[in-house]
Amino acid sequence: MGKPLHVLWQKPSDAGTFGGGSWVNGGGLSLDNLKSQDVMELGRSVDRTEASTWWFIDFGRLVPLSMFAILNHNGSTVARRRHVVSNQADGSSPVYDTGFELMWTSTEVWGSRPFGAFPFSGIDATAYPGGTVDLHVAPSTVYGRYLFTYVSDPTNAAGYFQVGRAMAGEAWVHRFKYGITIKPVDPSETRRTRGGKRLVRKRPGFRTASITFEAMSETDAYATGFEIERQLGKSGDFLLVYDPEDDPAVRFRRTIYAALTDTVGITTTSLRRYGWGITAEELI
Repeated sequence: MGKPLHVLWQKPSDAGTFGGGSWVNGGGLSLDNLKSQDVMELGRSVDRTEASTWWFIDFGRLVPLSMFAILNHNGSTVARRRHVVSNQADGSSPVYDTGFELMWTSTEVWGSRPFGAFPFSGIDATAYPGGTVDLHVAPSTVYGRYLFTYVSDPTNAAGYFQVGRAMAGEAWVHRFKYGITIKPVDPSETRRTRGGKRLVRKRPGFRTASITFEAMSETDAYATGFEIERQLGKSGDFLLVYDPEDDPAVRFRRTIYAALTDTVGITTTSLRRYGWGITAEELI
């Protein structure tokens, strides 16, 4: 069996109420866009000050939380983020506090390019295949009603902070069978002229993931695998993280914001042991 895969599919943040900070109300740039499945529907702060670049989520009840993700943000390479979980509406008496952490991690695979050919910060924005991702995984599940997220990026050249998606919930964790496939897909169309010249109609690429699970317990198979297929189907979204403890250089190459391409179903492999799989494609 391989490493523990993390899947954030139950997202109480999507049902929560967003507020706080100072965000553009018109022009399709409101804070509520952070709940949209389309990561290109952005929420944008009115400026880059810390007083403007924060938000809270009221889940409406006590919820379990272990994974926090911010997708498609425009934070600079020195941007920092802090998550605070609390049961108080003002964020006091936190039950969990990440402190300020850098939103970017090194993306350069060491030794892949000659010295001097890579950025000395180790950060190459093009190496985040699905757009910029800020990910935090708690050491253990925490419970709270409110999540406060603070961003500090006072030198952001854009003059504001924007983000396409914010997700928080308890990730499902399970080991998978070796043989997982993460594949870059190029849907571009190619053809040749009568003279033999090759023409390419370029289209945005995306990634797919194919994962197989074996010897699952009845709980994992039917309370999670079955419910992911039943509740999400092809229209629902989830965040798939190969391994949060991956080397930073490859972590986000194997982190995919995705949707199912098909349902696989549960297979009984032995007495009270089951098999399942995920076939998914990236949402861009």
